[in-house]
Amino acid sequence: HIDLNSYFASVEQLLQPALRNQPIAVAGNPNERRGIIITCSYEARAFGVKTTMTVGEAKKLCPELIVVPPNFERYREHSRAFFTLLSEYSELLEPVSIDEGYLDITEAATKRHAMEIVKEIQNRLLAEVGLPCSIGVAPNKFLAKTASDMKKPLGITVLRKRDIQAMLWPRDVIEMHGVGKKTAEKLYENGIRTIG
Repeated sequence: HIDLNSYFASVEQLLQPALRNQPIAVAGNPNERRGIIITCSYEARAFGVKTTMTVGEAKKLCPELIVVPPNFERYREHSRAFFTLLSEYSELLEPVSIDEGYLDITEAATKRHAMEIVKEIQNRLLAEVGLPCSIGVAPNKFLAKTASDMKKPLGITVLRKRDIQAMLWPRDVIEMHGVGKKTAEKLYENGIRTIG
């Protein structure tokens, strides 16, 4: 599973060098305090800024937050470059959204070590497309998605079947792919706190 990190914000930082290493957010109505944050950079996340916050809430946490409007045409353009690059490695490519997808490298890994391929994909995305990504390598899509979420930004996580008990089971249920805040609250109420 390949997931472009903080995608809209990363594209804005790529196209506007003055925004690099700055706390930025992309919001539908950037000049209104009630505008909703679509995504934000890792620099903004360090202040506690999160997706779905209002611009007003985010500015309270990070007064120097730079808020920009979305440019979906730019995002689609970079997404095409992302998937074009991935398609060079396998025909078994499944886009999930504009900034993430699954890639089966089983056949490619018969000729080269899988980790060599994965590192090359991450490096090429950064060098050629200009975008950071996190990658999860696992025997199925669910575990690959879980693995890609474990190290961000620019992480590579390998999750083998034999590692599931040690790597996943101790983690909080909220960290499991598909478990949101409301589901986690219900699990907590029933005494279930970890994935295990």
